[in-house]
Amino acid sequence: MSTSVAMATELGAMAGTAAYFTLGGGSVGSLTRALDCGRKNIAVAASDPAALARMCEFPDNAGGGSTVELAAFATLWLAVGITYWLLPVYRLRRRRLRPFRPDLYPDIQHTLTGLMALAELRCPVRFVVDLRDQRPTGLAFGRIGRRHVMLSGGLLRLHGIDPEAFRAIVLHELAHLRNRDVDIAFLTLICHRLFVFAVALPMAVTAPFALLVGWLVLPGVAIFQTLLIAAQCALAVTVAHAVGAVLRSRELYADARVAMWTHGAYSLRLLLAAQHGIERAAPRRPLLRRTHPSAAKRLAALSDTSLLFPFSSWDAFGLALSCSLVYLQVAQGTGAAVGLTDRGGVLSALVPAVLLGGSVAAGVWRATLAAHLDHTRWAGAHRTGLAVGCGLALGTFGDDQHRTAFALGIADPLAVQMSWWLLLAAVGYGFVRWNAVTARAWAPVVLAARHPFAPIAGCCAAGVALLAVWLGHVYPAGGPGFGLLTLPRPLSLLPTPLDYYGYVFSVAAVLPPPPAVITVVAATAAMPLAAPFAARFLHRVRDDAPAAGPGRFLLWPSSTQASAALLAPQRLRPLRALAGGVALGAAAGFALWAVHVVSALVFPWPIQWLGSVFTFYYVAVAMLLQLAAGFFVARRNAHHDLRALHGVLAVLGSGVLLPLAAFASHDHFACVRWGTSHPACQENPLVGMGTIPATITAWTAALALLLLPTWAALRDSIRQQGPLRPPGSLPSLPRTR
Repeated sequence: MSTSVAMATELGAMAGTAAYFTLGGGSVGSLTRALDCGRKNIAVAASDPAALARMCEFPDNAGGGSTVELAAFATLWLAVGITYWLLPVYRLRRRRLRPFRPDLYPDIQHTLTGLMALAELRCPVRFVVDLRDQRPTGLAFGRIGRRHVMLSGGLLRLHGIDPEAFRAIVLHELAHLRNRDVDIAFLTLICHRLFVFAVALPMAVTAPFALLVGWLVLPGVAIFQTLLIAAQCALAVTVAHAVGAVLRSRELYADARVAMWTHGAYSLRLLLAAQHGIERAAPRRPLLRRTHPSAAKRLAALSDTSLLFPFSSWDAFGLALSCSLVYLQVAQGTGAAVGLTDRGGVLSALVPAVLLGGSVAAGVWRATLAAHLDHTRWAGAHRTGLAVGCGLALGTFGDDQHRTAFALGIADPLAVQMSWWLLLAAVGYGFVRWNAVTARAWAPVVLAARHPFAPIAGCCAAGVALLAVWLGHVYPAGGPGFGLLTLPRPLSLLPTPLDYYGYVFSVAAVLPPPPAVITVVAATAAMPLAAPFAARFLHRVRDDAPAAGPGRFLLWPSSTQASAALLAPQRLRPLRALAGGVALGAAAGFALWAVHVVSALVFPWPIQWLGSVFTFYYVAVAMLLQLAAGFFVARRNAHHDLRALHGVLAVLGSGVLLPLAAFASHDHFACVRWGTSHPACQENPLVGMGTIPATITAWTAALALLLLPTWAALRDSIRQQGPLRPPGSLPSLPRTR
């Protein structure tokens, strides 16, 4: 879906540009004159975009904006649907496949009947034959309501030579139908072919020409054109990688289904072992062109179920890149659909957050649960988080907003751009880390629940909501034009990263967010914290959970001892963490007040200088002290994965008193330094006591949800050489079939 949205956006932009130069009567000269006018007058009319548009008469070369992109998206999926519906018929005629005749092969028909009963398929299957193919192969294809399994001539002869090998190959093809991955494979291949012919090839042809014209007509946009081409090339590579990954993974799942049906897939193992010997002597195809995994990997996946649940860093990078490339267009379309005028709202970021966050969260949960079944921790969280962050940052090179900004010469300085990219990378990295910690905490509940997808869906939805909050605030903060803002001195002397972060902090943290944002942050923080309580409650209502839980996720039944170790809920002491946070917040607030009072009497200039540079410094100090309390409590707890959750609770506890103490310290400094007649001394810190601390605590908890899981995971990876296990847990048990 994310790739198709990116494709529709690219096609819409191409169609709009073509319409401007053909139907709209536009020319390169008129476009150049409008851009030159904008570059000369942007500083004067930056506060009034409408006046700038009237002054320079910017052409509408978008062809209707989101309307064209929606039309391209609908046309794209219409083509996908038509191709999907007609592709089975085309495959039957192209390969000249004929229906399987039971009267000619009664023994084979008897075997196929038994295999169909074993597979328990819910749809009718038509067997067809390809007598020209002398290799012992099969193929499952078709569409909804019309499934086919092809049997080659070599496979039909194999039935008389090695019936068990025949059964293994046919069961593998029936497993594709049972897993319902035929439709996924067809849609993946169709989208890939459309991407190659409709997007990749036109981009490859027009990219050098666009780069040359841009450099000759507007030298200032040459840098952006290069970055845009780099982002589009990265998208093409990730699409090709994703297609191969989907096609290879379905083969592993089909093998796993055969292993479940046959209690070990002994015949399939023999076939794969023989194929492995042949592959070792043959040259290997490049990774991007492989549609089947190697026989060695398929053999390993039959013994190690963790190989069935990987989440590649390239997959995460491709998801983040494709979503970031089209974030602006999708956010604008969402805002127009729900009647929003502010692109910085949470609702406008909801669709991009669902496309990105839902996919990434599902992959993280699969990998984390697989590691939990092996009594280990998922080792790819760090690489996956970096991949998501890099994909979000690289995708910003290709949006229309920055294209126009580079053309008008109002691009932010490099330091500001890097600061924004760092914010985006932190959001992506922290989102992956938060999902990894949440999945680890909820693993016993998922394994023991009768409906395991319910807690997974709930936690993923909470993570997507948190991601929508962050993206809805971070993406608008990266809008070009920061250098045009009139900042109070001395911030306006130089646009440094500190100035930019101060501006973002003032917009996001000082201004009170809507109550819905505070509710979303609170609910998201409560999801991982509720896992131990849900596990204990589930154990009280289900006595058979230790024996029946993990066996559903493995290819073999696990022992009672191993199941009990996997389903043991981890300890969480919420009251102790909250009380520790309140105590630390009170101590830090008293120390902050004492420092302000003593400084007003003895050494006042550092605080005076800090207040002149950063007006709301006491809010930032309160947030930093709350985070310090969370880090201290997390460090004092030795509960491994739940250590970060104890820190989040401590942050919430310290927010009861610390923000109020910070405001009181600032006011009392003014009272002692300048007397009771000073306006700051006359303010009552109790006014707004319910709103201000809640706002500061909500944003600090959101930061803690990103920072504390990251810190805990990095600290463990540095200090621990081997896999980390909770105290009292069982060591890794040997695997048995």
